Amino acid sequence: MLVASVAMATGNLRVNMEAGEADATVVEISTGEMQHFEIELTDEYGNSIYQMETEIPRAELEKRYDFSDLDNGTYWYYVRTGDEEISKQLSINYGEVEVEDVRKTVDPYFHREGDLIKLSYLNFENEDIKLYVYENRTLLEEVALGKDFKIHKAIDLSDLNSGVYDVVLTNKMNIYEHSVVID
Repeated sequence: MLVASVAMATGNLRVNMEAGEADATVVEISTGEMQHFEIELTDEYGNSIYQMETEIPRAELEKRYDFSDLDNGTYWYYVRTGDEEISKQLSINYGEVEVEDVRKTVDPYFHREGDLIKLSYLNFENEDIKLYVYENRTLLEEVALGKDFKIHKAIDLSDLNSGVYDVVLTNKMNIYEHSVVID
């Protein structure tokens, strides 16, 4: 069912964290173009502690945080611009911040050409990537796409009947869905 390949571009989202003066942690965010930034800090259970979204597009942003009031533990700091996201797993111990893990993701690109759904995905984490095709929550096809950094595939849907189908791409932490209507 899978054939062909396509191209994909990505931006230049960067997130740097450094200890600042007193109890402050300085976060510098930059990207290669003017975009809105979405920022969120969650605890290890996914509870949101802090959220913000820039009101105007920016290429750079600097934020200062005082984490000294947070309980000791694991937290996640997320920055999203358009289809890119960088998440940092933080260990906070009496206000001291240590970055434990960094994860960069870019949403996959889906494009329909006739009976083909072409997809491209940059697998920054070199994780096992899987593709699923569903019709009304019924699994029709499962394909292991591997751990390559660049994944380019085309899904031939010409054998399917009229209806709504979901093409789902997954990795260890993310699920990306794309709906397709076949007339």
